[in-house]
Amino acid sequence: MAPLLASVCRWLGVVDKPDGHRKLHSFAVPLTGGPTVFLSIVLAIVFTGYAFPGVLSANEGDIRFLVSLACASLLIVVVGILDDRFGLRGRQKLAGQFLAALIMVPSGILIQRIELFGFPIEFGDVAPFVTVFWILGAVNALNLIDGVDGLASTTGIILSLSVAAVTYILGGRPDGLLISLALAGALIGFLFYNFPPARMFLGDSGSMLIGLVLGSVALKCSLKQYAAVALIMPTAIWAIPIFDVAMAILRRRLTGRSIYTTDRGHLHHCLARHGHTGGRLLLVVGSLCSLTGLGAIAAAAFNSEILAVVAVATALTLLVVTRSFGHAELNLLTNRVRRFAGSLVKKGTEPNPVLHDEQVRLHGRHKWEHLWETLTQFAEKHELVGVELMVNMPSMGEAYHATWRTRVRVEQHDAWRSDIPLVIEGIRAGHVRVVGVAPDESFCDWMNWVTDGMKPFEQQLREIVLHLRTQRSNANGVLRDSNGPFRLPVASEEVPA
Repeated sequence: MAPLLASVCRWLGVVDKPDGHRKLHSFAVPLTGGPTVFLSIVLAIVFTGYAFPGVLSANEGDIRFLVSLACASLLIVVVGILDDRFGLRGRQKLAGQFLAALIMVPSGILIQRIELFGFPIEFGDVAPFVTVFWILGAVNALNLIDGVDGLASTTGIILSLSVAAVTYILGGRPDGLLISLALAGALIGFLFYNFPPARMFLGDSGSMLIGLVLGSVALKCSLKQYAAVALIMPTAIWAIPIFDVAMAILRRRLTGRSIYTTDRGHLHHCLARHGHTGGRLLLVVGSLCSLTGLGAIAAAAFNSEILAVVAVATALTLLVVTRSFGHAELNLLTNRVRRFAGSLVKKGTEPNPVLHDEQVRLHGRHKWEHLWETLTQFAEKHELVGVELMVNMPSMGEAYHATWRTRVRVEQHDAWRSDIPLVIEGIRAGHVRVVGVAPDESFCDWMNWVTDGMKPFEQQLREIVLHLRTQRSNANGVLRDSNGPFRLPVASEEVPA
């Protein structure tokens, strides 16, 4: 089935083409995961129902669940294919995910109340929103982790088997068990083509489908008498993908970027920079997911949710303590919390005019501190209120964030801000954000003066990026010319700080 669908995807143009920025593979790869996995699950359920009629002797509620899941799955596959083919905007894809989640609300998995360590929490009228939020989280958790050959497939297999085991232990309906096992079987078959180096990719249609199916089945299997959801176990099963999503949101928001911004700071990117590539990377992530999954299984078997919590805490601690993943994001959060806490305390007159000067290396090895020092010296010389530097070069494996601000208080109507995108010979290096006080003299003359003052920063950045590009070219066995203009567009406007 997969080779036939791959031919269809190539004919329709549903392929993943390298772009030299995020997608660094060598050739176009068909995105067949969604249709392949969807049809495999449907065929497995139909065959099982025909061969063993008693297995799916469902009541009305179970039939409603199966129909809702089939409709929602078909919708999410269509949305994924459209995204793979035409590249939907983030909000458009989110709207499709939202509709699919809404379809699941009346299916019998509404989270009206949950139990945490035996304590019930009622949601009442907001229950539909909680259910939709859970399904959206499950869909995007699998979607965002799909960045390395075979990773989403391997993760999906482990999560499917964990959900199946918990369903069996808790005595859930056989339809949930069958769907979980069918998904695991479909992914095992697809992994043959998706294992590195991959001949086919899951694509958004495949990764989102895995999240939707498992998110829905996990809720159904954890329902206690169709009233309360033991949310600890499904959350534990999803712990590693959820942590990846949480850190991505934290990293992007705290560095002033949209949550839809692409970068190379996900779990698999960080592990690859630590030398875990190919099958070894799949083994590391698979082991972490297995640890949290076994914790959920043990919690179900021994009726002790603390076992799931311990397993999750162990897995996440291993990642952070070894600085494999999450350390930089938690540093960003710590800095932000410390600044906020400091703003609540009235301090005496400080001799140091600088309020804070913070730097976080998100990933990469280059010493951006020297470039940052040049920028802060420029800010001090021109009496700016604050500057921010965001280096984001996925193709170079570099990301760095730094902020600097003085103790000068400025009214909103007196503040100006300039966002300067940094582009060097077609390479997007990041951006600089500058905040200052409107001058008394000619604003245009003053801005020209500021722009001239950034020339040392411009030259230094140019040298760094060209050096990194040469290193990458040499590593790939390809030498490129370094001709072309440096572009430092300045778009200034008087806006509130």
